[in-house]
Amino acid sequence: MNRRHVLAAASGIAALALVGACSSGGSGGSGDSGDADWSIPDTDPTATIQVLGHQDADGIQEVIDAFNEDHPTITVEYESVPFDQLNSVLDARIGNQDGNPDVFWADQPRIPALAARGYMTDITDQFAADTGVWDPAPLASGQYDGRMWAVPIANSTQLLYYNVELVEAAGDPLPSAAIEDRMTWEEVTERAANAVEAGATNGLLFGQVNRYYQLQPLPMSLGGSAGGTGDDLLTPDVTSEPWVQAMEWYGELFAEGLSPLGVTPEQSDAEFLTGNTAYMVQGPWLLPKLTDAEFEWGVAPHPYFEGGEVVTPTGSWSLAMSAFSDEREAAAIFMRWMSVEHGGGYAANYASPELPASPEGKEQYFQRDVFDSDAGRLAAEIIDFETSNTAVPRLQTVGFVEFEEIIGRAFSDVANGADPAAALESASSELETAWAQYR
Repeated sequence: MNRRHVLAAASGIAALALVGACSSGGSGGSGDSGDADWSIPDTDPTATIQVLGHQDADGIQEVIDAFNEDHPTITVEYESVPFDQLNSVLDARIGNQDGNPDVFWADQPRIPALAARGYMTDITDQFAADTGVWDPAPLASGQYDGRMWAVPIANSTQLLYYNVELVEAAGDPLPSAAIEDRMTWEEVTERAANAVEAGATNGLLFGQVNRYYQLQPLPMSLGGSAGGTGDDLLTPDVTSEPWVQAMEWYGELFAEGLSPLGVTPEQSDAEFLTGNTAYMVQGPWLLPKLTDAEFEWGVAPHPYFEGGEVVTPTGSWSLAMSAFSDEREAAAIFMRWMSVEHGGGYAANYASPELPASPEGKEQYFQRDVFDSDAGRLAAEIIDFETSNTAVPRLQTVGFVEFEEIIGRAFSDVANGADPAAALESASSELETAWAQYR
């Protein structure tokens, strides 16, 4: 499932949605997906909707206030739960079938699993006119089984950041920010080794070390799949030559002392900001922190393997409607405002910069102060290109929760010195067992 296949699938799904090719529309109340007797009204109803998310309630209030300026008759009652508890709370709440919440934050790679469990309202027909609004990857992330189940409110990508002083000390030229000059991983490896030899503590740091989100592009750049095959993507495909080759390269980074062991994703930004790391792969959320950096920094496009395909990480959060919502029309109005209106009302009004899922939203996003510097403007150009051209969603399977956990352990084992082929073979066996329940 390479990038061309993913984007072709997204285009096909969008086309189906636009012509209403499938028979079922929205659902709700009963949990059916075949009830198409409702639409998003032109006139707002007077209603109260319950919204469940992981964002802090104080932080999201500014967004809700902005929504109410446009839609004063719809009251939003927002409840925040910790990120690591969101899925368990959803299981309990939606299992009660009482319509609370009406709308919930959905982690994009988990959407197929949530849809398959009957948690979501099919919104294909209701949002058919909006499918051209979003970039291809976030649109595809809200699809499952040829239907649309969620609308994207945010997106993400990754850039290659570098410490100017450490790169120059290693005797290497500064990386180019031009898309056409994108570096290969082989070149980055050589540069990282030069930097360590010249005194840098870390040559290359992954911001989300051992997480599938960040490492999926490695085997895919070499021609591998996203990790699963078959009609339902429930046949493990992590032992192919591209996967083994990618993990051999990854393991060598740690074995040769170019990448540090023991730096968690929660610690990686702080590690780069110490000024002891030459190169770091991380998302746009690092940019605000770099405004106070005590060293000069720059950005370059996400690397790829020589002779391979350019693939970049993507994905963030979407909004979904409970299959048991009693306020489908009001819920859909809120979802559309958050994702479509004003380029996406959520990203436009949330205080902390969130990368929007649409080109219109990105234009506003790039007006934020973090993009005022020369490096910031170059970062904006890279982000804009990657999210529209090279982004590939994570594995779109109902078994993603198990996949993410199992493959993450394999990545950690490889970083700690395990044989890559053996680690991937073990992961494949675990996946066969874990995914059997879905077949």
